[in-house]
Amino acid sequence: MNSLKHNNPQIIYKNPWTSIFYLVLLFLAWNLISQLIGSGLAVLVSGVNIFESQEILQPPFGPESKLFMYVAQGVSHFLGFTLFGLFFIKKMDKQEFKDYFHSKKLSLNSALIIVLMTFSFMMFNSIIIEWNMNIEFPEFMKAFEEWARATEDQLMELTELLSNYDSFGEMLIALLIIGVLPAIGEELVFRGLLQNKLESATKNAHLAIWISAIIFGAFHMQFYGVVPRIMLGALFGYIYVFSRNIWYPIIAHFVNNGLAVILMYVGPRFIDDFDAQEVDSSVPVYISLSALFACLIFFRYFKQQMNKAAQE
Repeated sequence: MNSLKHNNPQIIYKNPWTSIFYLVLLFLAWNLISQLIGSGLAVLVSGVNIFESQEILQPPFGPESKLFMYVAQGVSHFLGFTLFGLFFIKKMDKQEFKDYFHSKKLSLNSALIIVLMTFSFMMFNSIIIEWNMNIEFPEFMKAFEEWARATEDQLMELTELLSNYDSFGEMLIALLIIGVLPAIGEELVFRGLLQNKLESATKNAHLAIWISAIIFGAFHMQFYGVVPRIMLGALFGYIYVFSRNIWYPIIAHFVNNGLAVILMYVGPRFIDDFDAQEVDSSVPVYISLSALFACLIFFRYFKQQMNKAAQE
């Protein structure tokens, strides 16, 4: 059986392009409202004046900046992705959650392979991250380069703020906001909904995977990190296509985000000269290429397991 051509829950649509149009339109509107709600709750919880909410997100950061970001990001992401994805599946597509969440078919052995595969891919992706971070543009694109660098620097400062944990409990909160919520919500939207609909519309799973991955990378609005995110999105997409079980890309997504959170907590406590900005690019090239080879082996084994499970 060819795993690329079976059990797509979106295959029932006679005109999937119409469904994609409604998905994108409603997603944008829903996310705008979710961000407003998240920011409103963050203002209430942090006690910051609503007119000062943008100022506290500029350096130098204070304790109220971190609290504001945790609440705003956590609430807006849960509402804008997880709740939206579940709503669209149930109310707009009128489908059952079991078409995406096959919990009874979730294998511990396969989940472990996903963990190892993702970790291997992360080590390989380090050379892509380093290359993307050092892209230089021609002179006529100087204005774009300056804007992209300024945006990247600001986002890096906010990321560093959220990655500086004062306690184990705060690390667990960050693990929820940075690891769990994006893993569930983004996979529901980008793989469960968008990728499935694109596959149904184009009749080409590979095209659907890469279009979804490109949108996934661009959505994060970090040009100097867009290519590694596209690569990750493609990995999650292939994991989903060969399993048709959204839990597997969710696990992979969580491993990628969660390991970063844990490393940011453990690193400064056990490594004297720990530099968070050097983590992604600290893997030697030969190790990165070896990790890619290992990733391909794990992926091949995972495909075999999924094909075997589909025939049972």
